[in-house]
Amino acid sequence: MPRVSADVRRDLLVEAAIRVMVRDGVAKATTRSIVAEAEMPLGAFHYCFRSKEELLNHVIEAISGHTLDRAMEALQQPGTLEEQLTGALDAYWQHLVENPDEHRVTYELTSYAVRQPGLEHMARKQYENYIHTFTAVLEMLAVNASVRWATPVPVLARYATAMVDGLTLLWLNEGGDDGLARAALANAMGYLLGQAVPAATAATG
Repeated sequence: MPRVSADVRRDLLVEAAIRVMVRDGVAKATTRSIVAEAEMPLGAFHYCFRSKEELLNHVIEAISGHTLDRAMEALQQPGTLEEQLTGALDAYWQHLVENPDEHRVTYELTSYAVRQPGLEHMARKQYENYIHTFTAVLEMLAVNASVRWATPVPVLARYATAMVDGLTLLWLNEGGDDGLARAALANAMGYLLGQAVPAATAATG
């Protein structure tokens, strides 16, 4: 392939790793299969990553970024708090519907990490990334709508993580009943909206 920077090669290897994991599973995503998918020599992997663990961390961040980018883009659109929250959650759900196998990989990565000696911390980091994502979404929503959250953001971020993660796993395993899943998502969204109060009220109450 043409000469490219290490950063570009790293991104290409991460996306290749995701494709291999989607197709063959996490356990079969060997260094050789990943570089073959990326059409790079084996040495390129060791030039870009110090270990497979480092690659897996980048994979987790990349998959999270695929959905976060869409959600953040939705938050740039004008609208009420409800419209923006709906847009962000719809953006996530649309990515799920379009890329179910990519989301399955995230659960497989969790199971793989906790069963591999020395990689257990990766599962924790994976969910820390999710919480960070929802923290960013909640903070941006609050700024956009001039509200504060009645419940501390760290608590709401964990609620949102558990809610979306659970509904995602349920949707993937019950055969994709989109109507019921979206109804449950809307119910949880109603709870989040009920936690928003005008910024001045929250500051003085």
